[in-house]
Amino acid sequence: MRVRLILLFIILLFAAFAVGAQTPPVASVDSYDGFLAKLIAGDTKIDFTALRLAYSRSKNADPYGADHDKRRQMSAAVIENHCDEAIKIADELLAFIYLSPDTHAAKSACYRAVGNNAKAELHKAIYLGLINSILAKGDGNSPETAYTVITIEEEYAVMRALGFTVWGEEYVHKAEHTFNVLSGTDDRNKKTAKVYFNVDIPLSIEKDRKSVKP
Repeated sequence: MRVRLILLFIILLFAAFAVGAQTPPVASVDSYDGFLAKLIAGDTKIDFTALRLAYSRSKNADPYGADHDKRRQMSAAVIENHCDEAIKIADELLAFIYLSPDTHAAKSACYRAVGNNAKAELHKAIYLGLINSILAKGDGNSPETAYTVITIEEEYAVMRALGFTVWGEEYVHKAEHTFNVLSGTDDRNKKTAKVYFNVDIPLSIEKDRKSVKP
């Protein structure tokens, strides 16, 4: 059972790449709260790009994403087949930021393992919606075709979805834009590559947070 759950988790994290790129939707002017209410209610046909951009403009936007240590604890719980613990941690993370790809992947894997296919499919759809929203534009091969992210967490979620183990990173600047370049090894063919992410939005969020007086 433990091996089966680990495979489910890994397959789901790689599923976004298999789905393929889609034409990026036009961002709407709807508020983040409005988008979020629809998503929590089960509407997975929403405009995920607009949802992500709306979050980046919201007052509670965080440039880093969900807590890194808690995400590691959650993933470890999934691998150890401690789904009750994993789901509890996941709920805590989603209460802070609902747009955490790895958290939805973990919940989907755990719900699938315990036979709750409806919830498993819901969180899988949200995970794929978030990841494919990023993959829909660009290929990450250069600054000109970099993936645009709204949090640092999204960078690593995309790398896992593409099947890369990350072992290095560097920041580069070009034409008034900032890019985080992650170096990784493709787990399937063992080839190395560099993937470019435009991090203008996370940096802008961080700048705005620092400018706010306590």
